[in-house]
Amino acid sequence: MRDPTSHIPDRTATVSETVTNFELQFDSFLAAGAGVSSTRMKSGDLTRMSKWTWFVVFFSRLMLNLAVRVTYPFLPAIARGLGISFQQAGILVAARHCVGLTGALWGVVSERRGYGWGMMLGLTTLILGALTVSFSKSFTIALVGFVLIGISKPVYDPSVQAFVSSRIPYSNRAKALGILEASWAGSWLLGIPLSGLLIAHFGWQSPFSLISISTLLAIFWTTRLEDVTLTNQASIKNAEQNLSAPSEVPTGKLGPILILGVSLLMVFANENMVIVYGAWLEEQFNLRVQELGFFSILVGVAELGGELTVVALVDRIGKRKAILGGLALTGLSYVALPFCQRSIYLAAVGLVCMFFLFEFTIVSIFPYVSEMVPTERGKWLAFNYTALVVGRLCGALSGPWLWQRSTNILYLVIASLVVQALAIVLLLSSRNRKNATDLGLGE
Repeated sequence: MRDPTSHIPDRTATVSETVTNFELQFDSFLAAGAGVSSTRMKSGDLTRMSKWTWFVVFFSRLMLNLAVRVTYPFLPAIARGLGISFQQAGILVAARHCVGLTGALWGVVSERRGYGWGMMLGLTTLILGALTVSFSKSFTIALVGFVLIGISKPVYDPSVQAFVSSRIPYSNRAKALGILEASWAGSWLLGIPLSGLLIAHFGWQSPFSLISISTLLAIFWTTRLEDVTLTNQASIKNAEQNLSAPSEVPTGKLGPILILGVSLLMVFANENMVIVYGAWLEEQFNLRVQELGFFSILVGVAELGGELTVVALVDRIGKRKAILGGLALTGLSYVALPFCQRSIYLAAVGLVCMFFLFEFTIVSIFPYVSEMVPTERGKWLAFNYTALVVGRLCGALSGPWLWQRSTNILYLVIASLVVQALAIVLLLSSRNRKNATDLGLGE
């Protein structure tokens, strides 16, 4: 019988060839910018990173994070500048979040093409997005820019985490990734006040212009790094020397997948609380916008404290123990919030503890994920990024829904506790005696 689709030309080969050509051109661009041959770049030292390399990757992450976080306090200004409603401006942020779900796809590509390739692609997408927003005069053009910025995070973040992890032994990796993740709090504490000044003097697009110029510098500096690799073969060869202790490794075929579930549920539980904390403060204490701004500073300080605590402690006490302890203590911080409604000062302490403990926990999980499958770090870190995005989207939907029906934080606490408890169960299940015995790891 004749195939009814036989007359349709096969486009698979054409698409594959196009993708391959694009990857090769991008490889050539990166190698040419670095001023070294691909062979020399492949043989870089994977056990350490220079101070200049640290500066470049930290600066790059600072710009990526600022591009994401700048919209939250200044979304009304963006809406006014574009001549759209606040609700339409919210669509810009929602679209940016949704494209974060592509993280798993980019992780697979970067694992094949190289972490340096993924880092460069992420920065290139960021500058295109920031420039588009900088020159946008309409909602449609701004939407394109926000989508490009949204793509840059799932491309760059897992790639740079894998890039650092492949060069730092597991015994020091929490310290390394904790330093890198401090760019998240840094983008808030440094970037938001600066953005406010720029908007006041030059308009709502000025922070994106600053991000564009800074990202151009980051691209130039990244192409000059000799230890930016175009393939991951060296990482695979060095996987054994960085392998964790057996007690740290999730076991069995389902072990790594269960850890992704931990990430998803942990963020779900937290976002369910965080999404309404401003409304809770307004309802309970009649706070004004300026006073809420003070709480945003406390949030940034708490996040930085959590990241620096990871740097100081997690390699010593163990990643898995840190995650388990962080999950339990973060759950307790949720329980404490209803008891903090007696005064604004208690509420401030409760929120600081919640943000501190959550940041400590989520940053602790990154080095753990990086060693689940050492030969495929980029892919699993990208899967983890996607899990975080899904969890954030779920919490962003559940939190307002529960709040609107009760305006009682107790109901949100109960929901977050249930989800947090499931995360702990998954973490404990990710390593069991049966799986360990099957793999010959023991307990």
